[in-house]
Amino acid sequence: MGGYAALSTLGCRTRQSVPAAPDASADAGAEALLTFTASTFATLSAICERILPRDQDPGAIDLGVPRYVDRALATPELASAREVVVRVMPIVDRQARTRSGGKGFHELTPEEQDEILGLWEHGHDGGQHFFPVILSLTLEGAFGDPKYGGNAGGLGFAMIGFTPEPPLHKMSSMHAMPSGTP
Repeated sequence: MGGYAALSTLGCRTRQSVPAAPDASADAGAEALLTFTASTFATLSAICERILPRDQDPGAIDLGVPRYVDRALATPELASAREVVVRVMPIVDRQARTRSGGKGFHELTPEEQDEILGLWEHGHDGGQHFFPVILSLTLEGAFGDPKYGGNAGGLGFAMIGFTPEPPLHKMSSMHAMPSGTP
């Protein structure tokens, strides 16, 4: 695993050559966004891809992580997380534009993106809650049960060598009890 997650949580270096990131706009068109605008979804996609970038394994975009995050944050249970992420996302993009002469976060080089994410990881602009939330949601979307909308095709499972058991089927009440049992 390369990129920012490895850099920040494991103390590893980033990859020297970075494969082209998949096109997040194709993912955005698949179904309506629930939490983000197209612009903030592009920023979200770039952030998730830096946390879990594509290398020899699928990256966050390949795994459907941005779509998972969009859907997860739309739930009432994550209202406080949604508030933090939705508030900070335009600030991250604005910060990128200020530093790069007008380029949005998703248009920056991976190194420039890592520099900005590093500031947020350390509590920049009162965003001490932003980075842990986005990191957690990215990892959930990459390695959680595909039935929740991330981990596309179970590829996240394959990356970590996890082979889930097939789902159990509910038995009908007729078949649940042996014959002759009251």
